[in-house]
Amino acid sequence: MRRLSWTLMLSLATSACSLLPERPPQPALHDFGAAGAAAPAPWSSVDVDAPEWLRNDRLQYRLLYAKPTELRSYTLDRWIAPPSELLEQRLKAGRSANGYRLHIELQAFEQVFERPGSSHVMIRLRAETPADTETFQFDQPTASPDAAGAVQAFAQAVDRAVAQLRAWRPAN
Repeated sequence: MRRLSWTLMLSLATSACSLLPERPPQPALHDFGAAGAAAPAPWSSVDVDAPEWLRNDRLQYRLLYAKPTELRSYTLDRWIAPPSELLEQRLKAGRSANGYRLHIELQAFEQVFERPGSSHVMIRLRAETPADTETFQFDQPTASPDAAGAVQAFAQAVDRAVAQLRAWRPAN
């Protein structure tokens, strides 16, 4: 009887291990990749601000064809920091010593699906210097309609945004 009890307890203990829920997969963490070398930027200081809904590490998307007012997030993909912080870090690289102060207000940063299986990313920002203000929008098609495609497209769109901000000549 004692042997049967031990056998039963051992059987239950080993089967309980398989009954425990598996750990959910950890999210993949993304950034914009390495920045290429560039000539000094025309700004000496830069800060990037964003509304509350963009101050998180979620990779966000919108299904325009199904629920255009609902902003969703990928479960298994995240930014290593909020997009505004990643953008600020990219803009601070190569700044000049004697330039102007640049303030960026990030207004949109999301992947957009206009129909199933097809998406693009969209970045909209407002750039402000002491002398001028300009709104820019950057759309970039994704290579694939998923998180991996969005991350790659965001990196390309950010590179385009940085290049266009470097080329922008605010009114004096």
